[in-house]
Amino acid sequence: MSGARQRDLSPESWDLGDRFLLEQGFTVAFLGWQFNVHPAEGLTFQTPTADVEGVVRETYIQAAAGATVTDFGLGYCALPARQDDARLTFRTRMDQEPQTLARSFWDLAPDGCSVRLHGELKAGLYEAIYHAKGSPVAGLGLAAMRDFAAYLKHGPGSSPLRDNAAGLRRVIGYGYSQSGRFLREFVRDGFNADERGRIAFDGLMIASAGAGGGSFNHRFAMPGEAGNSVLSILRPVDLPPFTDDGLLAKARAARVVPKIFYTFSSTEYWARAGSLTHTTEDGLKDVPLSSTSRLYFLAGTPHSGGPLPPSKGQFRQYANFAQQRWVQRALLLDLDAWVRGETAPPPSRYPTIAAGELVPMDTVDFPRAPSMPFASYMPQVWRMDYGPTFNSRRIISNEPPRLGAPYRVLVPQVNADGNDRSGIRLLEIAVPLGTYSGWNVALPQLRDLQYLGGLIGSFDPFPLTREDRQRTGDSRQSIGERYTVRDEYIGQVRRAAQDLVHQRFMLAADVPAAVQRAQDMWDAIVVGVTR
Repeated sequence: MSGARQRDLSPESWDLGDRFLLEQGFTVAFLGWQFNVHPAEGLTFQTPTADVEGVVRETYIQAAAGATVTDFGLGYCALPARQDDARLTFRTRMDQEPQTLARSFWDLAPDGCSVRLHGELKAGLYEAIYHAKGSPVAGLGLAAMRDFAAYLKHGPGSSPLRDNAAGLRRVIGYGYSQSGRFLREFVRDGFNADERGRIAFDGLMIASAGAGGGSFNHRFAMPGEAGNSVLSILRPVDLPPFTDDGLLAKARAARVVPKIFYTFSSTEYWARAGSLTHTTEDGLKDVPLSSTSRLYFLAGTPHSGGPLPPSKGQFRQYANFAQQRWVQRALLLDLDAWVRGETAPPPSRYPTIAAGELVPMDTVDFPRAPSMPFASYMPQVWRMDYGPTFNSRRIISNEPPRLGAPYRVLVPQVNADGNDRSGIRLLEIAVPLGTYSGWNVALPQLRDLQYLGGLIGSFDPFPLTREDRQRTGDSRQSIGERYTVRDEYIGQVRRAAQDLVHQRFMLAADVPAAVQRAQDMWDAIVVGVTR
């Protein structure tokens, strides 16, 4: 690639950070579970291939009209004997009936591993539907995770870890984003009981997974697909059961329910259907969590953090840079104490319908901020029918799936600053310099596909002065009206940090670094050129 050195992502090259976990006494173990990760890119998983045939769908999205692509690859190569049955469709919206395109417009490459296009493309969604043969047994990744956790605790008779690490009696699984969705599916599909019926994971910290599972445990799986909000179109990701009642049913029956911490950023409500985890499917009533679960909403944070100083890149707004780090560290220790049976965790903190904190998008009381117009739509999640054998045998026969009614997905209500009212108020939100949201708008905008900004949130600084606010018609109080000088701002940050320590959502040892981060934010936003 132009002589550039390829980045080494192998486990041997990993930077394990500031040694926080090791200094807290944790033994850290990793296991690959995804079969299509290249060994040079990190932990991978080798799985056998089943000699089965099935229907597969591959998507290509054209952002603007024009012949900007001549071919696109297929995740699974088309079966030679069935290539005449393949079809290519086009639509502009996910809930639109696809139009089958003439074969003169496209064909399959001789090896069956890509689609070749022969004309000018319209803006929209192209989908190849075809037959493939040879499916990786993707669900073995879930079984491997179960067996690995059981080995760490019990060993095959005499475990080296058990012999040399007295006290290794509890195993906590941690997953962020895709790995968090993997852990949701792990529990849902009944894998937390090992082959002898013993509990595998004693605790799970499932961070920023929202309501999703994933394409992890079915024929012709595509584990890297993450749902409509990131243009993984109509994949089997956001499927019921969403709430603990269904998610933990198999674990309850086997008496292997782990203690679970769910954590949500603001993006989980906007892009990961997070509200479905604690409401009825019609979105009209709250549903309680299990007594063995806690949910902590980290208000105003993004799923994928942006840089400081802020930048916009290919987005309409600055990328949200609010950090989850300090709260995540404290919560991990809270979960460990709960698993040990020492201390009950802090109560859940998340928005509810009953409190008026969880609402339809069109009833969000967003402030008047000309520099940050409110989102006019959000990604949808539909009820999807993948065919008569999907639920029982995990075999997809309907591609694309038949769509039912969309779920009613709710989002957090905001305050006069445009910041989330509920949840754990991190320093950025407790002592704000602007509006922090879980959504952004990518450019060029793909409104027809209801795509916002993927998993990127927004930041918009408050006006600097009262005069600036009045001149632009911004309803948010200016920075100068909130804090007379930098020291006043930093003093409020210190007090907010101590409040978080008192609530067990921050460690006292992290306060100095968090205050320094706040100083950097002031310098970048007030002194710098984020205007």
